[in-house]
Amino acid sequence: MAGKAAATQSAAAFEFELFEGDPDHLRTVVATPNLTSPWIDPATLKLRHRIGRGPFGDVWLATQHLFAEDYDEYHEVAVKMLHPIKEDLMKVVLDKLENLFSKCQGLKGVCWLHGISVISGKICIIMKFYEGSLGDKMAHLKGGKLSLRDILRYGIDLAQAILELHSKEILVLNLKPYNFLLNQNDEAILGDLGIPYLLLQIPLPSSDIARRLGTPNYMAPEQWQPEVRGPLSLEADSWGFGCSIVEMLTGVQPWCGKSVEEVHDSVVRKQEKPFIPSGLPPAVERVIIGCFAYDFRSRPSMKNILEAFKSSENAVYSDGGWTGLGSRTITGQFYC
Repeated sequence: MAGKAAATQSAAAFEFELFEGDPDHLRTVVATPNLTSPWIDPATLKLRHRIGRGPFGDVWLATQHLFAEDYDEYHEVAVKMLHPIKEDLMKVVLDKLENLFSKCQGLKGVCWLHGISVISGKICIIMKFYEGSLGDKMAHLKGGKLSLRDILRYGIDLAQAILELHSKEILVLNLKPYNFLLNQNDEAILGDLGIPYLLLQIPLPSSDIARRLGTPNYMAPEQWQPEVRGPLSLEADSWGFGCSIVEMLTGVQPWCGKSVEEVHDSVVRKQEKPFIPSGLPPAVERVIIGCFAYDFRSRPSMKNILEAFKSSENAVYSDGGWTGLGSRTITGQFYC
């Protein structure tokens, strides 16, 4: 399969000026070559330095060399390099990725995928490089909090993107601020397209990773040992979305400071939930509280969440803030 990856070139969209007889009125055209295969020759990729680490792999900044008879270009890309997978399972994962690639092309709210490759025996997803994430933005703000106006705006972006993936039968299962990328228009873009779901039932080197699907602080109860507490449903993403919104509101990660085992104990055994600041628009408050229902069948769908956020956009005070003077009590809550 690595040989297959080396046999084809990737194609990327590019702009050019079209001359139609009038030099003062050139027309800008975006050309997207026909993609016959998502495979990218690893020889065209040069890893520069690692820019992120996650439970399923590392992210690298890289340069991709694109060339043909009429152009020779170098582009910055992000390379999501998955942790090693057993050789006899490589084709299974690569086939799943190829299917994911075909489903996600052209979706507005998700990161642009350039293709798939294999570098040093590790499966890699090559995607557009974005300058930063919501997590990065929060890290530079006082208290790590976003304004409610921004939270509603970003929340609408993200809920729409998640709905797009759900319509393709893709569960994200790894929603968190550092996976919410920001484009040049300050719009939130999903940077994870369901890698945990893709690796479901694929044996991984770490037994700790193998027993969960996602990042612990944002995982729904059924994501812990899904073969026992499943099934996994679209509403698992409602839990992760709720955790992310609470972090944007408070500047603090849910269950912060707890070990993986302690988070598991809090979420699965004790059925604890994070505190939610009060004074939010009622519709938003209701759906966020609902995101933390232990039984996934009681959680709001992403469509419900999107409707609540859209209906509340005009409820924000002119300064973009909200009262936030207390916490809404939910039975069995915990917040760090």
